Amino acid sequence: MIWVGIVGAKGYVGEALARLVAGHQSAQVSTVADLQEFGDESAYMCGSTEARPGYWSIMNAVKKSDIIFNGLTGKVAEDVYSKALSCGKRVIDISERRYIGGSLEGSSSAYPGSVYGLSKLYKDKMKGASIVANPSSYCTGAILALAPLAVNKMVDMNSVAIESKSGITSIRRSDKLTETGMITNSGVKTYKVECKDYAEEVNGQMLTLFGKRTSAAYTSHIIPGIKGITTTINVNPQNGIYGSDILDIYKEFYKCNPFVEVCDKGMMPEMKKGFNRYFCKIGASVDAESGRITVTTVLDDALRGVASQAIQSMNLMCGLDGETGL
Repeated sequence: MIWVGIVGAKGYVGEALARLVAGHQSAQVSTVADLQEFGDESAYMCGSTEARPGYWSIMNAVKKSDIIFNGLTGKVAEDVYSKALSCGKRVIDISERRYIGGSLEGSSSAYPGSVYGLSKLYKDKMKGASIVANPSSYCTGAILALAPLAVNKMVDMNSVAIESKSGITSIRRSDKLTETGMITNSGVKTYKVECKDYAEEVNGQMLTLFGKRTSAAYTSHIIPGIKGITTTINVNPQNGIYGSDILDIYKEFYKCNPFVEVCDKGMMPEMKKGFNRYFCKIGASVDAESGRITVTTVLDDALRGVASQAIQSMNLMCGLDGETGL
C-alpha cells in the first residue's frame, strides 16, 4: 500500500486529488494538512522551528507517508522538501509555484533527483525521481500540442504564439482577480498579456526535450465558466505540409497514450468536452494559403491538468503502471 500525505492542497484540485487517491487500489491517504494551518510565509518563519504554525503537520505527513503531494510554496515548501528527503520520502509538487529545474521557483535551494512530471515525455526518469514537479495546467496543453511538431522538426520554434482561455478555477489563489469580483458571468477578461512564467516553462521544456530554443509568446484570458482550459497555438511551418499529414503525425505520436485524444480531420475540440475527463483533446489544422499551423487543446484544469497527472507520477515513482487508478 502506498501511503499518501496531502499537504496544503485545497479547492477543486484538493478535492479531485483526494477523490482519485481514495479510489486507487494501491494507495490510501495517510494524512491531510490544510493550507490554513500554515498561515502566510512571514508568520510561518516567526519563532523557533518547532513553534511554527503547521510544522507538526508537516512532520506528521512525512512520518506517515511514502509520497507527499505538496501544495505549499516558499519557505514552508522548503521545510516539506528538506524533511521528506532526509527521511527517504518522495514529493510531488502540485503548488502554484512549482519545483522547476533543480530549485523551488523563486528559491536558491537546489534538490537533486528532480523530474518534470509530464509522463508521456519523462516516463523513465520519473521512476527514480525523489521530487516530481507537476506541470502547470496551462502549460500541459501547450507542451502536448507542441511536442509532435518539435520532435518532427516541422515548425519554426521561434514563431510560436500561445493563447489560453480558462475558467476561474485555474486562477492562482494569490491573484488579484479572485479578490475583485471576477465571477462566472463577468465576461472575458485578460489574465496575463505576457505570461512569462508559463512561457518560460514551455520554452524550457522544448529546449530540454528537443534541443530547440523556443521564444513562445503566451497570453491568457479568463472566460465565463467555472473550469476548463482551451489553448490555441499558431506557428509557422519549417517546410510545407499538407492538412491531412498533420493529424497523422499527432495520432502516431500519441497512439500509445490513453490520456491524449486526437480529433478527426476538420474537427476542433470543445472546452466542455474536457470537463471531468482525464484526457487532453487535441485538434490541428493547416492553413491552405499560408501553411501556418493551428493546434487547439482542451482539458479539465483541476482533474487532467493537476490531479490525474499527479496520480500518474505517483504510479510511476512507485513502480506501477501509469494508468493505475485512472
